[in-house]
Amino acid sequence: MLGLGATGAAALAQESATEAAADKLRAAHLKSVGSRAHKSFYPNDKWDLSSLPAYRPKPGLSGVIRIGGKYLTTGTVLSQWQKAFTALYPDVRFEVTDQDLESGLADIIQKRGYTWSELHAFQAKFGYYPLEIEMATGSYNVPGWTPAFAIFVNNDNPIRGLTIDQLDGMFGGPRRGGWKGTVWNPAAARGRDQNIRTWGQVGLTGAWKDREVVPSGRPLKYHIQLYFERKVFEGGSIWNENLQEFAHELQPDGTRALSSVSIVKSVQENLGGIAFADLASDMEGVKYIPIAREAGQPFVPLTLDTLRSREYPLFLEVFLYANRDPAKPMNPLVQEFLRFALSREGQQAIQNDGKWLPLTETVAAEQRRKLD
Repeated sequence: MLGLGATGAAALAQESATEAAADKLRAAHLKSVGSRAHKSFYPNDKWDLSSLPAYRPKPGLSGVIRIGGKYLTTGTVLSQWQKAFTALYPDVRFEVTDQDLESGLADIIQKRGYTWSELHAFQAKFGYYPLEIEMATGSYNVPGWTPAFAIFVNNDNPIRGLTIDQLDGMFGGPRRGGWKGTVWNPAAARGRDQNIRTWGQVGLTGAWKDREVVPSGRPLKYHIQLYFERKVFEGGSIWNENLQEFAHELQPDGTRALSSVSIVKSVQENLGGIAFADLASDMEGVKYIPIAREAGQPFVPLTLDTLRSREYPLFLEVFLYANRDPAKPMNPLVQEFLRFALSREGQQAIQNDGKWLPLTETVAAEQRRKLD
């Protein structure tokens, strides 16, 4: 095996140091944002949660809950849950872990969602999918806390709104299908004739008719792209050949350029630009537009209320996962903790924190049925 040589070794060391510096900045940001409640975004009494069922404890529970997920364990939601749950069950204690479910060293983990490769690895090992519980709706405008996709265009763009299919045509390419979990779905196929590459194809006229659509996003290895694929491409993975990619990059002065800011800035600088990013990246010279699920349906603006109700179609879910063998009874302690998370008290903790959004009665009921 050939060595790297002095030049190669130095380059590798520099690359490692750069990544370490970026990791340090990410960790500092996560700690800073996570450790405080965000009352400036919405107060802890914005929504009346009385329609959610109050939690009713079951006697005799004891043991350890091993729980992980960097946004859950860094934020204030878990500490609230721990305090309330152990008040009801004094013989229960929590262990925070950075292990995944596959290791057998975690009972519950929080994450934005399993990627295809993660889901495939889990299924290959156990023969079934992990139990997936939606614990909250993603944030309105808190970066990192699973913010909704806002669709930005240049402020001079006269477009009133777009449908999901039109977003597919602008950001995506022709495909033979898409993924539902790890199952290939040919029904998600679409042809090249559905590509949208000019603004005239969505009804704009005059100087806009032949103006090129210039989409921007993150590099395709970033996980966030996968969730856009799920929401807009029906699980497909073919993107517009002209997609502009913007990564998180460490600057010469030691600061970290956020990809979402760079993405939105590209729209500010290009009349034909369009991008998906979080609302925290909003800036002068751009606007975010309403979105409709289907043609003929009303365009829905992105607001706190339309996001929590999920009328705005580009919301993201926040999940809790557990390893539940469908052929066996569920661990009762894990089951009860998940019930608590979905209760009025559990969802009030999310509202108190002010980053994620509490579930509606309908969504919470759907998730509780998964625990039966």
